[in-house]
Amino acid sequence: MNDLLTRRPDRPLPPGQHEKRRADLLAAIDTEESRTPRRPWVPLSAAAAVFTVVAGLAVGVRVLKHDDAVTPAHPQPATRELSTAETKTLRAQCEAEANRITANGIKHPFRDYRTVRAFEITGLKDPKIVTTWLMGSGEQVYNKGPKDIKPRSEPAYWFCSRTAGGVISESSVRFGTKAMLLGGPVFGFARNGGVYTAPVVRVTVQPKGKPEVEAVLHDGFWFAPTEGRTKWGPYDADDPARKDYVVRGYDANDRQVYATTDPPDTRECTLPYTRTSRDGTTTTVTPTVAPVCKYYNWPS
Repeated sequence: MNDLLTRRPDRPLPPGQHEKRRADLLAAIDTEESRTPRRPWVPLSAAAAVFTVVAGLAVGVRVLKHDDAVTPAHPQPATRELSTAETKTLRAQCEAEANRITANGIKHPFRDYRTVRAFEITGLKDPKIVTTWLMGSGEQVYNKGPKDIKPRSEPAYWFCSRTAGGVISESSVRFGTKAMLLGGPVFGFARNGGVYTAPVVRVTVQPKGKPEVEAVLHDGFWFAPTEGRTKWGPYDADDPARKDYVVRGYDANDRQVYATTDPPDTRECTLPYTRTSRDGTTTTVTPTVAPVCKYYNWPS
C-alpha cells in the first residue's frame, strides 16, 4: 500500500513516443466531444480545465463536461424578464394602485420614477403567491419643513409586486439607495422582499407552518415567492401578518447568520454619527459611553 504513495521516478520515453501519445490523446478527446451535445451556455466553473504533464508534454484536459454542470445545493427560483408590453401593463397597474392608496394627497406618487427592471418568477400557479416585481428609480421628496425652506429630496427605489392571480400586492414600497441596517445584514421592506448585505449570499422566507422558500437575489435585493398582501387601504400603515414570515440569511458556508426570530438587542447600544465643523469638514464619531450597535452599510 505504501508503494502507491511513493512517487515513481521519471524516465525518458523512447524516440517518437511523445508525438504518438499526443495524437492518441487528442483523438480520444475529439471522439468524446463528438458524443457530448453542447449547451448554449455553460457556467465558468463548468468550463474550467486543468493541465497535466505526460512525459514532459502539457495537454489540456476538460475536468467538467457540459453535461456534468454542478447543481447548487439551494438553487434560486427561475425568473424571466418581462417584455416591453408586459412591463408597460404592470407599471400602469402599479401606478393606479399606488395613487389609490396614497393618503397624503400626493397625486401620481411614482410617475417620475424610471423603470429599472420588471421580472417574473416562473413555474408558480397559486394565485395568492407574489411572482412579479417592478423596480423603479427616482427621487423621494420630503415636503414637510420650515416655511421658505426648499423641500428635501433623496434618491430612492420604488417597488411594486403582483400575485400570480394578477392582483397588486405592494405598490408603494420605497427604499433609499443607501441605508444603515441596524443589528443584522438582512432587512425586509415587505413580507416578500427586502435587501441584504455581505456576508449574506442566500435568503429564505418561511411562512408560518410551511417550509423555507428560496428568495431570488438581485444586486443587494431579495424577492421571495410567498403569499402577498392585497386590498390595502389608504391608511394602512403596515402589514400585520409580517411576523408570521420568518426571514433568514445564510453566508457562503450555508451558515445561518441572521433570522427575524432572533432579533439583536439594540436598546443599550449607540451608533456612530457624523460631525460637521465650521469649515465644512466632516468626521465620524464613535461613542464610547455605551456599546456600539452592530450595523451594516447598504449597499455593501
